[in-house]
Amino acid sequence: MKILEHSKTISVEVSDLLKAFTTARDIADVNAETGVSVSTLNYVKRRAGNVSLDNEKGMLKLIERAYKNAETKRVEALRCKKEMKLILEAYERV
Repeated sequence: MKILEHSKTISVEVSDLLKAFTTARDIADVNAETGVSVSTLNYVKRRAGNVSLDNEKGMLKLIERAYKNAETKRVEALRCKKEMKLILEAYERV
């Protein structure tokens, strides 16, 4: 996976991951934290705009959010699997 390059769009893969693991609230929070506008964050996230020196900090914060959100979903998925397995095992004993 590539590092963010100025004057270029993010990769399709990174864009897809950001779409899957960030929300409008995440973008609003990153905007408040970094001052990078919501529209710029969305444009770069959707590959409609390029990474620049001005928006790089916001994009890195958004990537950090996606990472944290992915980890939260992973933990939730493991908990779900554990609970569903217990239910299925209980029915197998009957």
